[in-house]
Amino acid sequence: MRVIAGRAKGRRLKTSAGQATRPTADRVKEAMFSILGSRVELQGAEVLDLFAGSGALGIEALSRGARHAAFVEPRRDALRALRENLEACRFSDAGEVLPANATAGLRRLARDGRQFDGVLLDPPYCEGLVDATLAELWKAQIVRAGGWVVIEHHINEPPVPPAELHLTQTRRYGKTAVTLLRVAKESDEQIMQRKAVYPGSFDPITNGHLDIVKRALHVFDQVVVAVAYNPHKDSALFTPAERVEMIRLALADAGERVVADSFEGLLVDYCDRVGAGVVIRGLRAVSDFETEFQMALMNRHLNGRVETFFMTASEAYFYTASRLVKEVAGLGGNISGLVPDTVYQRLLAKAKTRKR
Repeated sequence: MRVIAGRAKGRRLKTSAGQATRPTADRVKEAMFSILGSRVELQGAEVLDLFAGSGALGIEALSRGARHAAFVEPRRDALRALRENLEACRFSDAGEVLPANATAGLRRLARDGRQFDGVLLDPPYCEGLVDATLAELWKAQIVRAGGWVVIEHHINEPPVPPAELHLTQTRRYGKTAVTLLRVAKESDEQIMQRKAVYPGSFDPITNGHLDIVKRALHVFDQVVVAVAYNPHKDSALFTPAERVEMIRLALADAGERVVADSFEGLLVDYCDRVGAGVVIRGLRAVSDFETEFQMALMNRHLNGRVETFFMTASEAYFYTASRLVKEVAGLGGNISGLVPDTVYQRLLAKAKTRKR
């Protein structure tokens, strides 16, 4: 193991003997601090490293500008390596070592009235410690308002945090995942948002789609309209970039409450990446429900945190579908009123191009 960036960059770290300690792989550690670097301010922060082991995560935070780090670790061999690593990196004055297990350490810190800007959490995999520690962490009230908790965990053990800790982002690396949670504060509207993803091919977006999005904004603070595509099988009329641009123009009046984006791969993974816990699906007929119901169950199987929110199409758009709109436009039929004006012009241009 080594320190990846900052004042102690390149410094090799000692690890304790045996298999009781599972060092964080460099690529996972880099991913963890990449997430933090894009979302939080580490410079001058006070951090808590639970299940510290030989201190790799807390030392990385100190190297990248954290002012102080408290390390909680019960095992003597790991504590010896931790203290040697702090001394080798010249962080002994900035590091505080608590010889205790996570629960005892949290209770001690709570009794002393301590608070931190962030918590680095890397418990042993698949021992039920992720959720138990999060519950104890929130009970201790030691994370400041607007603070954060970053967790390294097995993909089969996704955290189910207390309601006050809000999922911000999750990334997967093989069988390891890194999840960032934030503590809400009254002035932080982004954390308090109820965010949903409305996925589809949107080739092109129709007025029926727009109706679903605008009605969804009565329920959710932000809706991400996400163009799903497979680069190996996509035979769409418009490119993903063109579809995203048409969505953005058609919903420009919604401002920041609507985000246009595209993705490939699993929908539930994308939801984790953007911090959304709900998928919106539109239903036009009973026949739609059977397929959508199966997809919702599969998504729940893949990620129990993601729920599906079904919305029925408005009566005016029961028959509106992207496939039918393209066919009618290709045959020279009138599609005005079925798609936004910006889409109408582009669709006609595509239809003319294909006829040549």
